[in-house]
Amino acid sequence: MLKKLLTVALSTLILGTGAVASEHSTEKVSPADALKEVVEWNNSFVKSHSEEYFKPYMNAQHPTVTLVTCSDARVQTMALFKDPVDKVFVIRNIGNQLANARGSVDYGIYHLHTPILLILGYTHCGAVKAALHNYSNETEGIKEELDHLHLPLLPLVRCPSGNNFEKTWLDGVERNVNYQVQEAVNFYKPFIKEGRLAVVGAVYDFINAYGKGYGRLVIINVNGETDPKKLENSPVLKELSEQMKKEVLVTR
Repeated sequence: MLKKLLTVALSTLILGTGAVASEHSTEKVSPADALKEVVEWNNSFVKSHSEEYFKPYMNAQHPTVTLVTCSDARVQTMALFKDPVDKVFVIRNIGNQLANARGSVDYGIYHLHTPILLILGYTHCGAVKAALHNYSNETEGIKEELDHLHLPLLPLVRCPSGNNFEKTWLDGVERNVNYQVQEAVNFYKPFIKEGRLAVVGAVYDFINAYGKGYGRLVIINVNGETDPKKLENSPVLKELSEQMKKEVLVTR
């Protein structure tokens, strides 16, 4: 048993995304069963929401947050809003990257005028893990998206955090979020200077890596500032109580 576990661990480190794929559920779900679940849930949604629910946004959307996050099924907007409908303009791709979705992000900022651009990474991000290893056997489409992650993650590939891959992995998630935030700050600097936009970088922590609770939104960057002490006094966080700031900010 121990030999088998060591073999799997070694394969994960060497093979990258190929090993990641083997961790996915092997339960067989037919297309018919999958569609049945979707249609039945939508039917339940229709029956529980009257016309009045839809009236406010029948002709236009009114989001307050432009969200750039990963396509991972474990990261969902209901962790941020009780009801995210008409509140979150969502852009998803491998590794929550701006380069792969610049037009969509532009739309959220220039046309929808959301006051927050939230770059949301997450613990145990599969894209970051893949980019830290060899993903040459993936499809061309996946490789093209992962290639953009090399810039923020290159220092970790060259100098990993010793033998502690969990630490390297989390460091990679944070580096990627910070890189995407800086890109956004460069793109939308006039909006930030005018106080019309704040770019917030955060990590959705569903494994409790930060010790702040499972599913916590941990803020690590606001408009390029990453120092937790300075973030405490950020005007973007001024409406948060001191206790809430302790919950969402990381103490280094």
